[in-house]
This record gives sequence, C-alpha cells and structure tokens, in this order.
Amino acid sequence: MSTTPSSVTETAAGIAVASGTLSRLLGHAAGQGRSVTAWRVLSGLDRDGAQRVGDLALQQRVAQPTMTGLVIRLEQDGLVARRPDPHDGRASLVELTGQGRNEVEAYRLRAYTALAGGIQTLPEADQQILGTAAPLLQKLCDELAVQLDG
Repeated sequence: MSTTPSSVTETAAGIAVASGTLSRLLGHAAGQGRSVTAWRVLSGLDRDGAQRVGDLALQQRVAQPTMTGLVIRLEQDGLVARRPDPHDGRASLVELTGQGRNEVEAYRLRAYTALAGGIQTLPEADQQILGTAAPLLQKLCDELAVQLDG
C-alpha cells in the first residue's frame, strides 16, 4: 500500500492534533494545577537524573529564563533541589527530591488511570489497534527528537 504525500500529511495532522488534545486532557485530569511543562520536567528528571537548567530548557524548547523560573517554583514546592555540578563549579544540577519523585509517580498513576478509563470505553478491536500504535508512536517521537536535536 503506497501512501501519497497528502495522506501522510493528513496522518501527521491527525496525530499532532490528537496528541496535543490528549496531552492537555491528561494534564487537566492529573496535573492538579501544575503546567504540562512542569510535569514534563519532573518526569524527565525522574527518567534521566539530575540536569542543568540550560539542558532542561533545551529539552522542553523554552528559554532558559523561563526554565529558571519554573525550577525556582518547583524548588519552593519541595519537588526539586539544586546541587553543585561536580564537573563545573560555576553551574548547578537540578534533581528530584523524594517528594518530587512521589508526586511524579502519583501524576503518572492519575494520568494512566484516566486514559485507561477512556480506552476501556472503546470496542475491543480499537483497543487492540491502540495497543499496536503506542510503540509506533514512541518510535516516531524518538525519530522526530533526533531530527530536531541533530
């Protein structure tokens, strides 16, 4: 089966709109007042470990002053802490606190529960399609990240 450029573009548009909507809905269902960006930063720190503010800004595609402000708020809430960078005495690393890790786990559980509730309302055949599509979407995300960061 051959795909034409217009059908690929239509598929891309559908995925982009649906993923944006899904992200907003899950953020609303699970976010408890924090921004989607805050949750992405906390999740990234949980997944990848301590990082510099500049690296967090690059990953989230926001300006460094914006990320600095977010880190300050997360630090005030006890979710992250800063420590000196052992490789550069002028810099610091941002890392999750125990409370931050607990909040990320609770956020994920709320989001997964909300999404699972929606999936369960779909016919079995659609649930199976989504089960197959999820790893493909992650592969697509990984490829796109390489293109954007490369």
